Amino acid sequence: MNDLYLMRHGETEWNKEKRYQGQLDSPLTETGRNRTLKQKEKISSQSFDTVYCSPLGRSRSTLELLNPRTKNIQYDNALKEVSLGILQGKTHDELSPDECRAQYNFWNNPGQFELQGAESMQELEKRVSSFLNTINREKGQVLVITHTVIIKMILKILESRPMEKLWDDPFLHPATILVIDRAGGGRIKEVIYPEEGMVRPSSYSA
Repeated sequence: MNDLYLMRHGETEWNKEKRYQGQLDSPLTETGRNRTLKQKEKISSQSFDTVYCSPLGRSRSTLELLNPRTKNIQYDNALKEVSLGILQGKTHDELSPDECRAQYNFWNNPGQFELQGAESMQELEKRVSSFLNTINREKGQVLVITHTVIIKMILKILESRPMEKLWDDPFLHPATILVIDRAGGGRIKEVIYPEEGMVRPSSYSA
């Protein structure tokens, strides 16, 4: 069993605006495209038996730029970002008091996150677990291009983290790649950032 590569999509216009995307979408920024191309160079020697990609546009654009060496690309709805319901499309400054409370739980008590039209973390864990069951049957090297919360949930499941530890390190800048040792119990072997010295923002939601 070979390594699992997990990649967050490149920076988008809404990332830059600090606007919640969830299952809505926005295009990659120039920075997002350039950093994805840098990651392409860093993993150019790798080939993948299968590449799985979220069907959302920002992940598809990242995949097209990355152009990984593979003969098998699959788009899987299980890799869509968590649905954030009525938060989607809003900046952090546009939230109602109820939405601010939900936002607080999302980042500080994710197991209690609930909001109109949104997916709970328990619901998300079920669909991510189902996806992991699929790739556990793969014996070759696998690349997954997806979203922050999906990657965090994968790590939670692989490392048996409690839900309150969902946001533990590593921090996932856009276009970050994690290399997971599938044979070694799902530990993180390497974190590949697109640039050296990337600064962690003052809040995770940045």
